[in-house]
Amino acid sequence: MSGYVLSILGIVLVGIVIDVVMPSGVINKYIKSLFSIFVVAVILNPIITFVKDNKDFTVHYDDYEVQESIMNYIFNERVKTIETAIINELESGGISEIDIKINYSIESNELNINSCTVFMQNAVISSDKLHINKYEFISDVVNKYTDLTDEEIIYE
Repeated sequence: MSGYVLSILGIVLVGIVIDVVMPSGVINKYIKSLFSIFVVAVILNPIITFVKDNKDFTVHYDDYEVQESIMNYIFNERVKTIETAIINELESGGISEIDIKINYSIESNELNINSCTVFMQNAVISSDKLHINKYEFISDVVNKYTDLTDEEIIYE
């Protein structure tokens, strides 16, 4: 690596000397062009050498194991985010004071949402939304985020 840095510093010094020594004119343009090609070749040399060595870039996932506690934390945070998004959309639609609990399981490092419980004991519906079917509206919002069927949504 230090040899590479020294070669770049050497090229910079040679470039300065060439710029100072060469007279202005047509030849100066050609020499600067050739020098630019040389600079690019020196800069690309380590990359070309690296590629020529045919390094193996494949990652062997068998060597790595995902910790179950980390996966549980990630899935738990994902579920909390979905619950919050549902509550926020319901509030913007005129239904507030509702609590959502998503029941899920983790199988083969995949999140499976089994059901959703909607706690409506303290629900408040805004006066301009009294004419809507609240169960249909809640079901549509929950389905938007979870792909659950109406049977998998439990109202309490």
